[in-house]
Amino acid sequence: MNLLTKVSGFVGKNLTWLVLATIVGRYFVPGAFSWSVHYTVWLLGVVMFGMGMTLHLSDFKLVLQRPKEVLAGTVCHYTIMPLVAFALTKVFHLSPDLAVGMVLLGSCPSGTASNVMSFLAKGDVPLAVSVTTVSTLLAPVMMPFLVWALAGEYVDVSFISMALTVMKVILVPLVLGLLVHKAVGEKFLAQIQKVLVLLSAFAVLSILGGVVAVNGAKIVALGTFVVVLVLLHNLVGFGMGYFITGKLGMGKPQQHSVTLEVGMQNDALALSICAVYFAPAVAIPAAVGAAVHQITGSFLAGLFARNMERYEAKQKATEKVSVAVGD
Repeated sequence: MNLLTKVSGFVGKNLTWLVLATIVGRYFVPGAFSWSVHYTVWLLGVVMFGMGMTLHLSDFKLVLQRPKEVLAGTVCHYTIMPLVAFALTKVFHLSPDLAVGMVLLGSCPSGTASNVMSFLAKGDVPLAVSVTTVSTLLAPVMMPFLVWALAGEYVDVSFISMALTVMKVILVPLVLGLLVHKAVGEKFLAQIQKVLVLLSAFAVLSILGGVVAVNGAKIVALGTFVVVLVLLHNLVGFGMGYFITGKLGMGKPQQHSVTLEVGMQNDALALSICAVYFAPAVAIPAAVGAAVHQITGSFLAGLFARNMERYEAKQKATEKVSVAVGD
């Protein structure tokens, strides 16, 4: 059990580097994870089942207790990211494959990685989990609608067909995970938490490895351009999320969490949908995003954590002055 704890801790702390190692390694040894191309949807199901296992009823109660904050985070995510992606397709005159890939990436819900970053940022983790949960539950409607509305000129996809696919790969395993969590209880869940982390990490890296195995040459050919493209999308999302949440008057922990929720996407979901509906090249933005989001999310979480330390120190100093004046 100690070994499992150590391995799980290592994976959790070094997921960014594991993502980068997967991208580089699968390019040079494409056969290593080529098998995963045929099991992408099932692998995503493993990730979503793991997410469902970590959910609590309190995550849903928060939606009713703090609806404005959860709604603000969800609306910001589903407006800022797809519209910024669409704008980038026009500004850079992207090819149809890249344009669809960017819109698809921008139309995804936020993923569990943003919750981890929210924790590292000393943000409002329950709020982050609630925004992730709500955006994920809305994905079967929002993803096909946004792809149809913003990328319909490049590709013809059935709204109903995509909605059913997203529902199958997201909602079914998510609900199953939640039901299993309810059945086994917190004590058993705590015992298998490390296994869930490892399974989810393996599934995500396998999905990513399969995409790189298929698209390695194209990713290298596009090179810096696609990295800059995805990075711009990500950073503009963070910037606009931070600006809007500030204007809405959110507290610092809430502002930090929602900002991370806005800018970070469920890259594995985008990769899975590509495997079902689109040409392999459409998955390139999501494959690059898997690395970019981990790196920028970790960096921003660190900045937010230091900002929170200064904020808390300032608050304590203000409280001391107030007490002294009161005395």
